[in-house]
Amino acid sequence: MRGKFSGSFWALVLVLAAGCASAPEDGSENAPEDDGLLASTKIVQRLPVAEGKVVEVARFSQLRPGGALAEDWEPYVLQPANPLTQYRPAEVAGNVCVEADATNGYSALQRLVHISPERHPVLEWSWRVPRLKSDAKAPAGARATPRARLMLAFHGDPEKLDFEQRVKLRMAKAITGQPLPYSSLIYVWMKGVPEGTVVPSPYTDRVRLIALDSSEKKLDRWLEFRRNVREDYRRAFGEEPGDIVGVGIYTDVDSNGAPGRAYYGDITFRAEQ
Repeated sequence: MRGKFSGSFWALVLVLAAGCASAPEDGSENAPEDDGLLASTKIVQRLPVAEGKVVEVARFSQLRPGGALAEDWEPYVLQPANPLTQYRPAEVAGNVCVEADATNGYSALQRLVHISPERHPVLEWSWRVPRLKSDAKAPAGARATPRARLMLAFHGDPEKLDFEQRVKLRMAKAITGQPLPYSSLIYVWMKGVPEGTVVPSPYTDRVRLIALDSSEKKLDRWLEFRRNVREDYRRAFGEEPGDIVGVGIYTDVDSNGAPGRAYYGDITFRAEQ
């Protein structure tokens, strides 16, 4: 990001959680017990828990290339002064998907949901990370920057938050203009970070990243993933997950200023088999 956040993912990661699950203001008469600290409280109050064996969060493959996005997916602007990443339906190597074009963009795409990781712990999705001209120019030892991100936001018991965690959440609310969820787990394509590495945020212990395979041989290919979110959350946070309240995809300009680009396929939650 430009300005205050200086293009650094690590400075931005505190804000990314909001990109997964910001709650719209509707003047609800039922004020949450956490005095508005958590965005996720209103979401679990409003949305019923998803039922059935399969929960289709994103059917990007059913979109019309060049057409409109589904109405339940909406942009999340991290800072109003920043230009937006362009998210649009496209066909790439035979697959209809959502293209994230961050030629000069710093925004996410999100959908509010209410999914129990107890009922639907298995997450499946696909993405494709293209090889860019800037890859060959990247200096040795350059800071790793995620190019593709699948973000999950979770609800939780606000009583479990200690004083320092509450202070940081209130600071984040002051920066973004809205509250954050209880915690966020972010799957990332981050070059140079070994697959399976859990990367903590230096700004808050309520955000964890899990690195996926970002080796050279995986570039310019559709990659399919299947993760047990409940197990990943336990490993990342050392506790049981609350309900999932938001799903987001996010690609932005690289930390070296080069344009970012990624392609995202369908996103589905399933019951454990």
